[in-house]
Amino acid sequence: MKPLKTLRKPLLLLLVLPLVAGCVYRAPMEQTVVTEDPARFTSVSPAYRDLAALITSDTGMPPTDGNTLSLFPEAQQKFDVLLADLRDAKASIYIEHYRFRMDTIGTCVAQILQEKAGAGLDIRVIVDRGASIKEDREKLTKLQDYGITSYLYYRPRFFRDLVWPSKGAHRDHRKIVLVDGQTGYLGGRNIQDKYFGWRDCDIRISGPAVADLGEVFMEAQRQLAPQLPALKITAETVCKAVDDTIPGLQAFRGKTVQIIPDSPWEKLLPIRNCYEWAIQHAKDYFYFYNPYTPPPASTLKALKEAVLRGVDVRWIVPANNDVKQAKWLGESLYKELLEAGVKIYEWQGNVLHTKQFISDDYLTAIGSANMDNMSFFLNMEVHALVYDEELAVSTRQLFEKETAERCLQISLDEVRDWGSWRRFRNWFTRTFFGRIG
Repeated sequence: MKPLKTLRKPLLLLLVLPLVAGCVYRAPMEQTVVTEDPARFTSVSPAYRDLAALITSDTGMPPTDGNTLSLFPEAQQKFDVLLADLRDAKASIYIEHYRFRMDTIGTCVAQILQEKAGAGLDIRVIVDRGASIKEDREKLTKLQDYGITSYLYYRPRFFRDLVWPSKGAHRDHRKIVLVDGQTGYLGGRNIQDKYFGWRDCDIRISGPAVADLGEVFMEAQRQLAPQLPALKITAETVCKAVDDTIPGLQAFRGKTVQIIPDSPWEKLLPIRNCYEWAIQHAKDYFYFYNPYTPPPASTLKALKEAVLRGVDVRWIVPANNDVKQAKWLGESLYKELLEAGVKIYEWQGNVLHTKQFISDDYLTAIGSANMDNMSFFLNMEVHALVYDEELAVSTRQLFEKETAERCLQISLDEVRDWGSWRRFRNWFTRTFFGRIG
């Protein structure tokens, strides 16, 4: 027993050091070379055409026009509409999701998929294996018995996760649903019951941007099953639902949308570039919801410099995070951001899981990516960037309403009064498990 006790501390150190290395890992970056002419993006306001050119150069996906959009800050409405779309499907359903839990909502979705596969529809499902419990993995694999093409996305190996994260820590964190090649969903919610009680946001798209979401889906499919045929999405299918009306659901029509996929295989970091461009060019305000931190140093620098220019920068962060360490990491940023003039609001009550920003009554971005190193550098993510005044004003008004009714503003004096243990805990967590690259 004594030799084991003697070896305990060295063995523990060997385990902790790789873990720390993995947590602070940052993928190598490449400088974006803008190859697109901003002048070609005539449907985008002139002040934002450089952004459209930057993202197009990063991703190869230019903005598309004529899209119909609906937002879902409430989970019940999102799942009601999604289930209706799935039940009405006539040709195809494609799902790429970080988590597809076989609880009440997941079982309901799975039953619809089985029925549709039995009717001859093309059904394909991709779920991240690392985010799935054993029971869900078994049930998702069993979907193949019903004629459904289902795959579990590469499960990161534990050793590689710790020691060689650039090879091991790549999760498929996207949440995409495509129905009949005419309607697409993306956002922050997984297919899981607990999201009915969380504040999150998803967007439903009908129009040409659906084809780009199909291309994003194909990225994962090509890795898992390159032998499968192309998706049933065409220039004709994507326009079929743009004029549809759903009772009780606000539709924003004729909008310009740019789909922004991000993955560790590309080193251009388009979602990070989108955030930082929007912050650096904001003139009046930059508002954002974000549950998980910290962002890279360049993003923090951009937020502070925006305040110096007179921009109103506000952040809604959960007071009750589903991950304790994420709460501590967030708190570790409070003092420096408050000192810089950023306004911080803690969402009270249920968990806030929204990944969204709004800026200057024109830009709105919604998707799966958190403003942190995992999302910006390691995960497969997707955002929708909308260039539009009507949508931005609507989302800005909701943000302001929620800061007034659902949040408590954090003051610098309050943070300075925190106890020594709380300050040390936050510092330690950020230093060893959330170092900013």
